[in-house]
Amino acid sequence: MTLSSVISIRDKGAIDLLHSLLKQGISVRLRVSGRSMQPFLNGGEVVEIAPYGMQGVRHPRIGDIVLFCDPQGNPLLHRFLWRRLYNKKIHLQTKGDACASCDTPVPVDRVLGYVRQIIFTNHTVDLQTLRMRLTAYTVTTRTIVLLLLQKANYHLFTKQQLL
Repeated sequence: MTLSSVISIRDKGAIDLLHSLLKQGISVRLRVSGRSMQPFLNGGEVVEIAPYGMQGVRHPRIGDIVLFCDPQGNPLLHRFLWRRLYNKKIHLQTKGDACASCDTPVPVDRVLGYVRQIIFTNHTVDLQTLRMRLTAYTVTTRTIVLLLLQKANYHLFTKQQLL
């Protein structure tokens, strides 16, 4: 398989193959489906998924769009917001940019890789450039602030109901 190949994840065997390739240090290109990452990813784009530990990126960085499997085994591409210790294991808090709430915390060992590039017909966007890293931090910061405001609003609303 070459880096220019595009695979589609449809079943457990494909996910196992993807995981195996990434563990061997081989980047894989996938076509995005779904709209949970709008407006950043709209569905239909081809992304290059790179394994952590390659090209100087040793671990998930806040703002990365990470590939992981949810508790039901479905592969997701969502933004990494923060780390937390949960049951004595490091977990990542992730969220789709267009989703109203966060995902179930993801054990760091379930993260398969991260989106290094978005490949379009006539150009490629490298998400590791300073400009794109700053964009990722800005989106992440905005998301965290909105989540905190939602939580504060909820508590304020609940207290007002009690009065």
